[in-house]
Amino acid sequence: MKRFLTLISFVCFAVPCAAHAVCPVSAVQSEYSLIWREPETKIFPTLRELGIGFVPYCPLGRALLTGAIKADSRFYNERRATLPMFTPEALPHNMQIFDLTRKLAEKLGVTPAQFALIWLLSQAPDIVPIPGTTNPAHLDELTENMNVRLTAGQRAEFERDYAQIRLVGHRADPFTESQIDK
Repeated sequence: MKRFLTLISFVCFAVPCAAHAVCPVSAVQSEYSLIWREPETKIFPTLRELGIGFVPYCPLGRALLTGAIKADSRFYNERRATLPMFTPEALPHNMQIFDLTRKLAEKLGVTPAQFALIWLLSQAPDIVPIPGTTNPAHLDELTENMNVRLTAGQRAEFERDYAQIRLVGHRADPFTESQIDK
């Protein structure tokens, strides 16, 4: 099944209109968050053209946007240990995005994790993030305030401040990055 879905994903973006006409796709799942926004450049235009929804995974930036990670955090025996964005050299730079998230969350009266989801939900009505958690208390927190959306002014403020941030390191290990069509 995984190979089939990978093939469908490849075909949908390699030959979008023809593939969608033969095998309509309802939604595409890919990583997307405040720390990795590349889908906006290549994937979203095709999805909008074809009326396909988008399901972002890792919408909390692998916990970077929650406050659980600090500039001096270190990762061992887990996925983040292999990711360039989470190296000891990159992490202090990348904490800027959490600082911005926290600042704007405070203005809205929500948590940073809630802000990260609200930002996603404010992008388009066809975006439905799937934050992963095994903790029921986290799930309760994440589902609070989900009716809140950013105004055009709040989105503009965020984008202005976001443009000043230079994230360091890729979102994936070198092998995985080599497999991504850029």
